[in-house]
Amino acid sequence: MKITFIGTGAGSSLGLKRVKSSILINDKVLLDLGPGAELRLEDLRIHPKALFITHLHIDHFSGVFDYLVQRKIRQIPELVIYSPKGFSEVLNIYTRIGNNISAKIYESDLPSGKIDEMEIYSIQACHSIYAVSYIISDGNTRVLYTGDTKEPCNAILENIKDVDLIIHETTCVDDCSIWGHTSIKQIFELFSNKRIFATHIPAEIEEKIISLANNKINIAFDGLSLNV
Repeated sequence: MKITFIGTGAGSSLGLKRVKSSILINDKVLLDLGPGAELRLEDLRIHPKALFITHLHIDHFSGVFDYLVQRKIRQIPELVIYSPKGFSEVLNIYTRIGNNISAKIYESDLPSGKIDEMEIYSIQACHSIYAVSYIISDGNTRVLYTGDTKEPCNAILENIKDVDLIIHETTCVDDCSIWGHTSIKQIFELFSNKRIFATHIPAEIEEKIISLANNKINIAFDGLSLNV
């Protein structure tokens, strides 16, 4: 399974060093598409078939609207979007005020779908608003992408046993659970025996997080690509 980190910044991340959340799987499936990430995706000249949104905080989905404009201009087939309930309401506002964009939308409490060889399903995360995490399987490899969540989150911990890789948000150094997020110290406490890549990192504190990771936790960066 090929994984490309399009955007690895948190909502509070400043500047362009780390644009907001987005991950590309096998060049076919996007997990979230935050602001700025759509520009990096366009630079890759790759046109995924589907987007799976974890939750409706701006830093995880607002890049999709500009991206839909580009697909419309270039006559690329409609993007299929899977999301918790509420995304279609936002898209309808954009179209109602005059934007010529569209997508095939499937909303549910626990979104799931099959895109070519990949099966994607969701479990409920533990964020400050309703959110899901996604498990992606291509028949050989299983990856868990948490999206935003605080830890410990029982649904996530119950599903990590059989995954080959965890992509976990790491938004702060000490404790940001009040905001529904996870710290680098909690990553060490809970996932030290798993292969893990930390993402959703504010650019302004990334040096502290990298130092604490101490080469024992992989720190993702925009443009990083790996095969699992």
